[in-house]
Amino acid sequence: MKKIFVDKISQDSVLTGDDHLHVSVVLRARVGDELVLCDGDGYDYTYQIVKIESKRTLVKLLKKEPVITEPKAKVDLFVALLKADKLEWVCQKCTELGINEIQPFISEFVQVKKESVKVERLNKICKEAAQQCGRGKVPVLREPIKWQQMVDKLGGYDNVLFLYEKDGASLKDVALKGESVAIIIGSEGGFSDREASELFDYGATTINLGKRILRAETACVTATTLAMYEMGELK
Repeated sequence: MKKIFVDKISQDSVLTGDDHLHVSVVLRARVGDELVLCDGDGYDYTYQIVKIESKRTLVKLLKKEPVITEPKAKVDLFVALLKADKLEWVCQKCTELGINEIQPFISEFVQVKKESVKVERLNKICKEAAQQCGRGKVPVLREPIKWQQMVDKLGGYDNVLFLYEKDGASLKDVALKGESVAIIIGSEGGFSDREASELFDYGATTINLGKRILRAETACVTATTLAMYEMGELK
């Protein structure tokens, strides 16, 4: 079933702009076809296409059903700035896995400029991935923040996981509690000793993903997968 995220649900809806082009051109939909609209309120709304015009698609509501694909666990990814193509890949794959939010941050060894992070484009990638895999909401990619701002945001999580190549336990040996998880992953250059020490002092749980050094983007997807599994979201 084709799925599209919209700003607002109504009884008889009209799709315009990119949504209209996606339905009429990319999906090659026809009058009588059904599609699902979602505005992130926890429900999927099934519509039938009644008319396709040059600049808009008219649809009518058939039924409303609870979303069953959205994870109950809130898993957020805090990742040091990566090169554009790598961050795009992270956004796509972590959205498919059920990530709630992606927060880029600037650490000491980051080699990417903040201005190179195209937030609007990355959020569009998240939206497209959410539509493709049938999510009940679109994850948000936030504007990049500084190191201390990132640390200050960690207080609201039941679990804070710090991926560190020099130390740490296997995630399967860590008893996750509650329903929220923050995953912290560094850039290609890793973390400085000062940054690592600050996260140790904060009380973050240090996690190691094995004896091999993973690329930052690989670590993002691997850690998200493992956290989702341990929270019971991939069973």
